[in-house]
Amino acid sequence: MRILKAFDGFCGLGGWSDGLSAEGFQVQGCEINPKVAAIYAERYPVIVADFRGLDPLLFRGLDLIVGSPPCRDFSDYAHMSRGAVKRWKIPADPERGLELVRAFTKFVDVAAPKYWLLENVPRLEKYIGKPRMKTEIAPGMKRCFWGNFPNFLVPKDLSRPRTSEFHHHEFRGIHHYESCERAKIPLPLARALGRAVREAIEN
Repeated sequence: MRILKAFDGFCGLGGWSDGLSAEGFQVQGCEINPKVAAIYAERYPVIVADFRGLDPLLFRGLDLIVGSPPCRDFSDYAHMSRGAVKRWKIPADPERGLELVRAFTKFVDVAAPKYWLLENVPRLEKYIGKPRMKTEIAPGMKRCFWGNFPNFLVPKDLSRPRTSEFHHHEFRGIHHYESCERAKIPLPLARALGRAVREAIEN
């Protein structure tokens, strides 16, 4: 049985990668923030870089590419607490966020993996069209998925254990780290995707 290979763009703390690895995938990620990338690198190879600068031709032939571009620029102030909005020194800008989304879809077009999945908030639907799936990954936290991925069932239990307390204390006060922690894809969901892709390829 051959080893399946996946690339996790905008990998953050590795939510997608943890589940895919558990399903037998060999994974690699890309993360722009060196401190967050350092946590990811404890488990998987990582490219510390701006995703937009990657050459997709170097990633051809992969079984799966997943991407969770930052969703902040698509956030609706009406759905956020005053404290969260106050921390934002730079206002949300959908066009800036779409630059990363388009970079991912262009990357996928050139890299041509067997399967791909883009994850983001429901309000992105306004800009790129209807997703293939929409689900709740935490209480009050809905996410949408675009791509050609095989259908998979969303597990009922989507509990997400925190990254270790060591890391939590080491990065306390760094907003980007806390954002990554909150946005991390639940392990059961990532495993469900990995299992569906593996079964589709092997069968």
